[in-house]
Amino acid sequence: MRTRIIAVIIAGAALALSVTGVAEAAAPVVVTGSATHIANSSAVLHGTVNPGGVDTDYTFSYGPTASYGSTTAARSAGSGNKKVAVAETITGLQPGTTYHFRISGVSAAGSVSGADVTFTTTGNPPSAVWTGPATAVGTEKADVTGAINPNGAATTWYVQYGTTMNYGVQTYPQSIVAGSVAVPVTTPLSGLAPATLFHYRIVALHGSVASFGADGTFFTRPLHAVKPGLTAHTRPGADRRSPYVFTTRGSLRGGHFIPAADRCTGTVDVRFYNGRRKLGSGVANVGANCSFSVKTSFRHSRGRGPVRVRVAVAYAGNGYLAASSTTDHVTVGR
Repeated sequence: MRTRIIAVIIAGAALALSVTGVAEAAAPVVVTGSATHIANSSAVLHGTVNPGGVDTDYTFSYGPTASYGSTTAARSAGSGNKKVAVAETITGLQPGTTYHFRISGVSAAGSVSGADVTFTTTGNPPSAVWTGPATAVGTEKADVTGAINPNGAATTWYVQYGTTMNYGVQTYPQSIVAGSVAVPVTTPLSGLAPATLFHYRIVALHGSVASFGADGTFFTRPLHAVKPGLTAHTRPGADRRSPYVFTTRGSLRGGHFIPAADRCTGTVDVRFYNGRRKLGSGVANVGANCSFSVKTSFRHSRGRGPVRVRVAVAYAGNGYLAASSTTDHVTVGR
């Protein structure tokens, strides 16, 4: 009997220890504090951690939105049962920018995160930069355009350019006075290689804080415009009744090393002739796939009976492709 009583006592003690262990293994409690020592590019983040009796690590997550994006290295808050004040210095921030942050704790008992808190760094925000199109593109030159909002601080800017997105060359720096509205900017590039694709972007700086515009591209013109193959077919092949209505469709071929955005531009002129007499005409732009469609109508054939009409199709060229022409024939009248 005595042995049984001792066994019950031992089992009860073990159960008590087990219950105590569960109680001690609670998830940590964390509270996001405030940010102090806020400067142009740094701040100190504060919070508290109660490990709940289990070894606990904590981190701070931060970024320009509540999605954060950056996290500090994990540090130990110990394994006590009292809240511990913790802090972490973060650097590399942008001036004049609102940041979100929160503290998180993790242990064998679980992980938790504190509330979201915001702070704003001192100074003027970085410049806002827009890379514009390249204009006046020639065989060895181009003008780069864009816009910059200095956001309240004197700003230095320049253009990076090259044959890849690594750029490699930049223009001489220029200055914009402090202001709060977008200012159009432009700078010429020269000494470029003909028939070459170039990448470029605008860079603006407040001191050492750089802002970058999006990557833009342009293709310099070849030394000699490429002569394209021009095909055109006019339908219907015959129209017996006035008004005579025809559609001329065709395409440009060749010069495929030139980007379509530069190659497939320009206009096509279509004219209908009875001998030297012009009966009608139409003009259309070349489409993105280097094709075109021109609808033409006219009332008089300037002849008796069926008349064979010459269709003169002429592409004007665009600096990348040379001018080109071809002919087709239709019949009008009865």
